[in-house]
Amino acid sequence: MDFQQSKTYQNILNAYNLESVVNTRYLLYADQARLENYIEIATIFETTARNEKEHARIWLRKINNGTLPNTEENLVASISYENDVGNNIYREYARVAREEGYNDIASLFNGIANIELNHGLRFQTYHANLVRGELLCKPEDSLWICMQCGNIMSGKCAPDICPVCGFPQGYYRFYSNEVL
Repeated sequence: MDFQQSKTYQNILNAYNLESVVNTRYLLYADQARLENYIEIATIFETTARNEKEHARIWLRKINNGTLPNTEENLVASISYENDVGNNIYREYARVAREEGYNDIASLFNGIANIELNHGLRFQTYHANLVRGELLCKPEDSLWICMQCGNIMSGKCAPDICPVCGFPQGYYRFYSNEVL
């Protein structure tokens, strides 16, 4: 029997999805506990969320024959996912909500669909920069900002090591005038 056609494989997919959802749920619960000044409970939720995330990673490895997808593969999958959610799934959910008279919820679905499409565009930009070799180097002098300490440097490439905080090149990003 082909493993991907087996009930076991389907169970692994379901387990991965469950662990992923529970991870997010526990992070949201931790935020709420922290707002209510229950710091120890927030910490327990955060610790458990990290455990659930690791469980999801275990199942994702099984789904992918023992390996995890690389960053380029993750970007391609994320572009597809965000575009599908933004163009199809949430638009359909909005249509149904509108038909049922829940116009406020329809507006939420449409608004979040637009955000998902923006996520897809952002992933497309990073994917294009990655495959062109322009994530940390550009053809012309550019500004680079260290995401750890905020140091701004000029050059064709981000520095190998931040001269202020000592973090490696991967902590730099192309700096533009946008506000993050």
